[in-house]
Amino acid sequence: MDPSVVDALRSAEGRALLTDATAHDNDAHGRAAAGDARAIDPLKAASSLRRAHPGANPSLVSAALSQVRMRRRARPRLGDIVDSLLMTDDGSEQATRTVAAELRAVRYLGSGATHVADLGCGIGLDSIAFARMGLTVTAVESDPLTAALAAANVEELGLADRVRVIVGDVTDDTVLATVLASADAVFVDPARRDPASRNEGRSARVTDPESWSPRWSWVAGVAARVPRTAAKVAPGMPHELTPVGGCATWTSVDGDLVEAEFAWPAMDSAGNNSVRRRALIVRKGEPTSLTSTIDLLDQAPPPVGDIGSWLLEPDDAVIRSGLVSDLAALLGGRLLDPRVAYITTDTDPGPSPLAAHFRVELALPLHIGRLRDALRERGVGRVVIKKRAIGQDPDDIRRVLALPPGPHTAVVLITRIGDDPWAFVCDIR
Repeated sequence: MDPSVVDALRSAEGRALLTDATAHDNDAHGRAAAGDARAIDPLKAASSLRRAHPGANPSLVSAALSQVRMRRRARPRLGDIVDSLLMTDDGSEQATRTVAAELRAVRYLGSGATHVADLGCGIGLDSIAFARMGLTVTAVESDPLTAALAAANVEELGLADRVRVIVGDVTDDTVLATVLASADAVFVDPARRDPASRNEGRSARVTDPESWSPRWSWVAGVAARVPRTAAKVAPGMPHELTPVGGCATWTSVDGDLVEAEFAWPAMDSAGNNSVRRRALIVRKGEPTSLTSTIDLLDQAPPPVGDIGSWLLEPDDAVIRSGLVSDLAALLGGRLLDPRVAYITTDTDPGPSPLAAHFRVELALPLHIGRLRDALRERGVGRVVIKKRAIGQDPDDIRRVLALPPGPHTAVVLITRIGDDPWAFVCDIR
């Protein structure tokens, strides 16, 4: 795919191909859901589109089919906005989830930003979110194809008056100086995949921040020039790389940990640079946050004690942000082991997006035979197994248990307390 294909897809012919390819794809997946195992067939889809558009360039037909395939795959993460987007596989993989981009735009607006330099804009999802929040955006992308896609997406959504897309290398001093001259805020989403290295068809992840493009030390240099700066990073980013006085935010969406953002102090909308760590949990579009004003290394040890009547499994954003102790304090709970992210309470904590909670029916040292007997005595024939800090695979444990059919289901949480493995049978229904 090259920039000329982007223009072709946006032509009247390209739009007609996309419309018909989408209709065929929707029909095929509908029939597949109804039990037709042969409904989804790429060759049939291509043949159908060529018959409907006999004069179309075969490469344009192929490009339209590829866009429809990528839109379907991206829809769970990006939502219905995908119907207005053009993308590549790699661009779709790194694109910010729509709800995460929207919440970030709220933070930028709250910080007092008016003009954001989006350095490494990809296919434009963050730029679009900034513009929809009323901010002016200068978006820079080094890859000509990706920049063409970003520009097309911005224009398709009616935001071209707010977003200017530039093809350029942001690490070039001249390009960077030109872009920063009019911006009062910066957002950076470093490329964290290596297109030259593939893993199961996808570009391989790059874990070393100094091997990202641009590298992390370069991002810090930009923040020294424009204090109102934040960067999207991998969720595994070490806490010690949090900017001095800044805030690290981990975001999960409907149970999936999707990103982290490290922000410099001027991004604090309260103006007092107080929040150091934030877990942002989005469930069904509704955000909930848990924060701390204390750096992770300065945090007091969590309370530890015996099992209570309830066990809680914190959301991954809470765990990654190091806020398990804060959640335990909020709920009046304690940990079973200071190294394991399970919280126990004596009273029902009630439903919360911050953690799943389970009623404890039985606690016993982990022994497969004893666990099997306990489950059989209670008529449990099906189990959901969850585990932390223990090596056994849940599927292997389920197979070894070999439970006979029974009328009830249960959740079994397996973990270590000290050096000893324990099992907790919960929520028998």
